[in-house]
Order: sequence, then C-alpha cells, then structure tokens
Amino acid sequence: MSRTLGIVASLGFLVVAGRVAGADTAAPRIKVAVVPGVAVNMEPARVDALTQDLAAALAGELEIEAAGGLEVRRALPPEGVPPDCVTTPACVADVAKRTGASQLLFVVMVDSGAGGSIQIDTTWIEPASGHSAARPAVDITSIGEARQRFGAAAHGLLPDAPIRPKQRSGNSISVNQAGGKPRHVTTSALISAGVALVGVGVGLGFGLSTRSKYNRCDASPDTCDDSKRDTIRHLGYAADAGWAIAIGGAIAASVFFATSGEEPHFVVTPTSDGAAVSAFGHF
Repeated sequence: MSRTLGIVASLGFLVVAGRVAGADTAAPRIKVAVVPGVAVNMEPARVDALTQDLAAALAGELEIEAAGGLEVRRALPPEGVPPDCVTTPACVADVAKRTGASQLLFVVMVDSGAGGSIQIDTTWIEPASGHSAARPAVDITSIGEARQRFGAAAHGLLPDAPIRPKQRSGNSISVNQAGGKPRHVTTSALISAGVALVGVGVGLGFGLSTRSKYNRCDASPDTCDDSKRDTIRHLGYAADAGWAIAIGGAIAASVFFATSGEEPHFVVTPTSDGAAVSAFGHF
C-alpha cells in the first residue's frame, strides 16, 4: 500500500514539475519601445501623444508589450537622443538598456503644414543582433485618426510579431422567431362555408319557385286569389332568408380563415458569436 502511494505521489510530482517547466520555457512577449527621434515643426507634447498612440496601437494589434510617449521620454537622456543614434550601435544599446526593450522603433515625424498632415517614418532595430530595417511610412491627416492608421500599419511595422487574436463579446444576444402558423382552413370555416352553400341552395330554390308562381299569377290575374298571393309572398320571404343565410355563412367563413393564422414570437438567447436578429413577418 505504501509503495503504491509512493508511486502515485512521484507521478503527481512529475506532472506538476512538467507544467512548471513548460510555463518557465514559454517564450516571453517581445517588448518594443517607440523612440522619438527627429521631429520637424512639431512640439514635444504632440510627439509624445503620437508615439503613445503608436505604442497602444501596436499592443492592441500584436502580441507584444509596447511603450511610448512620456514613459519612454523619461527613460531617455534629458537632451533626448542624437539624430545619428539609429546608426550608432553604442547609442542604440544605451536606449535599449534604458527602456528595457528588446526591439526599438525610432520614429521621425515631419509636419508638412498642409492641413495638419504628418508623415511618420520608422526604423526598426534589434539591439541584440544588430539587425535593422526601414519600415513603410505612415501618413496621417489629423491626430484623431492616428490610432486607427497606426493599427492598420502595425503588422507592416513589426512583421515578425504574432497577431493578437480578436476577442469575442460574451454579452451578445440572438433574437429569433419561434412558433407561428400560416392561415389555414379550420373546421369552423368549413362549417360556415357549408351553411353558406345551404343558404345559396335555399335562396335559389325558393327564389325560382317564387318567380314561377308570380309569372303564372301575373299571366292569369283572374285565377290568382289571395291565397296564392300569400303563398308567393311567403316563398319570397323564404328566398330572402336563404340568401341572408348564405351571406352570413360566407362572412363567417372568411373571418374564421382570416383569424386562423398565428404570428411567431421572439426568443432571446445569449451567444458568443455576436448579435443576430431575424426579420419579423406576417402570414
């Protein structure tokens, strides 16, 4: 028994140790610092705002840690970095050490003065390997669109960084139709239609009989006494009643058919794939 417990404990220790080792060997995220370099016709506060937006956009689109703005400026020498820092390995190494970044993006910003248009050129440098590359320029026409333009250009600025997966909202709802029934012929509608047909038959039969007796009486008024006239009058009343029954049955059948449909109702359910709303219709 004790030997079995010892084996189980050893296996548990190996599993835990394997998980810890796996966590320790997981590759850390790349830390990138956006370093302000040359700025033409731009104040430091504006430069810091744009480099902060650039860092935030990079971190939002890529699986990296990014720093910019005042956070990076405070880590740099008070006088900033010299214009030739990009081509000076000692300066690059000093900036990397100050910011704690494994990759650097040196930015050059030029305000053309044409409606607030700014051109931003970037140079990527990896201090550990000494590799560097110029990245595509990003043009913005206003500060308000900077974050969006930087986000669209993020992969081009750091093509080797993994793209951050988009998170799905867990609070969405799905609204769908349930139930419902189209208009159909019900038993009540059939009975009403039958009554209407009976009424048509009664009205037609008594009407023809009334017309026939009336024509004979009209052709021979001397032989048409009061009794025959009363019979004709009663037959006319019966024909009218038949037609009234026919009209009432037809109306009732129409009402029963028109109200036989059932409109669908909405069912609301949560979903993680986004909101979906189906159209509401009538039958």
